[in-house]
Amino acid sequence: MATSIRRDNPIQQRWTRYRQRFVPKLSDSALCPPAPDLGLVVVIPCYSEPDVIRTIDTLHACTRPLCAVEVLLIINAASDDDDAVHRQNEKTVIELAAWAQQHNEVGFRLHCVVDNHLPAKHQGVGLARKVGLDLAVSRFAEVAQENGVCVSLDADCIVDQQYLCAISDYFDKHPLCQIAVIDFEHCLDEVSDPAHRQAIAAYELHLRYYVQGLRYSGLPYDYLTLGSCFAVRVCAYMAQGGMNKRQAGEDFYFIHKFTALGQCGRILTTRVRPSARLSQRVPFGTGPTVLRWVESGLSAYTSYDPRVFSDLRCLVDWLNSLRNISDFGVVGLQVLPQTLNIFLQQQGVAQRMAEIRANTASIETLVARFLRWFNAFLVLKYIHFSHETRYQSKSLILSAQRMLQMSGHGQEADGDLFALLSLYRRYDGAKT
Repeated sequence: MATSIRRDNPIQQRWTRYRQRFVPKLSDSALCPPAPDLGLVVVIPCYSEPDVIRTIDTLHACTRPLCAVEVLLIINAASDDDDAVHRQNEKTVIELAAWAQQHNEVGFRLHCVVDNHLPAKHQGVGLARKVGLDLAVSRFAEVAQENGVCVSLDADCIVDQQYLCAISDYFDKHPLCQIAVIDFEHCLDEVSDPAHRQAIAAYELHLRYYVQGLRYSGLPYDYLTLGSCFAVRVCAYMAQGGMNKRQAGEDFYFIHKFTALGQCGRILTTRVRPSARLSQRVPFGTGPTVLRWVESGLSAYTSYDPRVFSDLRCLVDWLNSLRNISDFGVVGLQVLPQTLNIFLQQQGVAQRMAEIRANTASIETLVARFLRWFNAFLVLKYIHFSHETRYQSKSLILSAQRMLQMSGHGQEADGDLFALLSLYRRYDGAKT
C-alpha cells in the first residue's frame, strides 16, 4: 500500500517514522482504498476460529456512527501449526470472502488479511493483534485521519447494538482520553454445564475483584485489561510504540502504558460479550484458568488476600500526606507494612526517590513521577511477592465479600458466586 507523504500531513509523517522503527514488514494485502471519512477500524485476530462470522454479524448489525467503519480480520497461524488449524483458516477465508461480497457497503467494510506463516517464536494473539493494529494505522494514514480510533476485539465475542456508536461518541466527548477500556460480561447464559458456568463466573469475579482492590487502594490502575475490550487513538498508539508481541498478557502491558500517564478512560455505555469457552491456546488467561477450575471444583476458586490491597492503600495514604519535598525519602517509608517496605527496597526505591527528589519542584509532580515508577506492572509484582513471603491465597468468594465490606458495600455482600458477580458488575458499570 503506497502512501503519498505530504509535508502538511502530520499523521503520514508519524506513520512513516513509526513504520521504519516498529513495522519492518507490514501485512498490507491489496486492500481497496479506505473511505475518506474512515473513523473506526476494528481489529480481530483469528486463529482457527470456526464461529467468527457470528462476531462479524453482530458488528454489521450495530447502529452506524457518523463515520466509516472497517473490520480487519487477521487470519493467522505459524507454518508448523497442525494441519487442522490451517484447514480451518482456509475455510474461514472462503466463508468471509463470501460474507464480504454480500454485505460490504459504503461505510462498512470487512477485510481479511491472511498470514499462515508467522514466526513460531512470536506467533500468538499479541503478534496477530499488532499486525492488525499496525495495518489499521496505515489505513488512517492513507486518508490523513488523525482522529481515527483503532478498536481491539476478539473472534469469540459478540457486541451490543450500540457498540460502534458508543466508542465513536466516547472519543468525541473526551478529547484528552487516548485509550479506553470497554465494559464486558462473559456469555454465561450460553453455558449449560454447571461446573463450567461456575468457573467462568468465578474467573470474571476474580478479574473484577482485583480491579476493585486497586480502586480501594487509591492507585490509578483500576482498569480491566482485556484484549477484546479496548480502543485507542491512532496517534497515541504510535506514540507508545504500538502493540507488543507477547503470546498472552499483551493487553495488560499495552493498556497500562496509558494508565501510568492518566490517559485511560472507560466506556460504560456498551458491552463486549466474550465467549465462555474452555481453551489452552494461550499460556495463561481466561481459557487455561477456567479449565483448571472446572477440573478442580469450587475449592479451586481462590484469589489474592484482601490485606495486600490495604498495604497498597497505606502507600497511597503516605504519598497523599506529604507536605514537603524533604519528607519524600526512604525514612518515611518506615510507616509502611514491612513486606511492602522490603519489596520497595529490593526494587531500588532509594535511588529512584533520590533521582525524583533532585529533579522535581512540587509535591504533585513528585507523587506523579513516583507512581510512573511504581506502575501497574510493579504493583502486580508486589502482589505476587507478598503472596510468596507473607500472605496466602484466599477463597475468592470470601475475599470478594471482604472487599465489598472494605469498600463500604458490606450490607450487600451476598455469599453466592453469581450474586457477587452481579454486584461487582454493577459497581464497575457505575464507575465514571
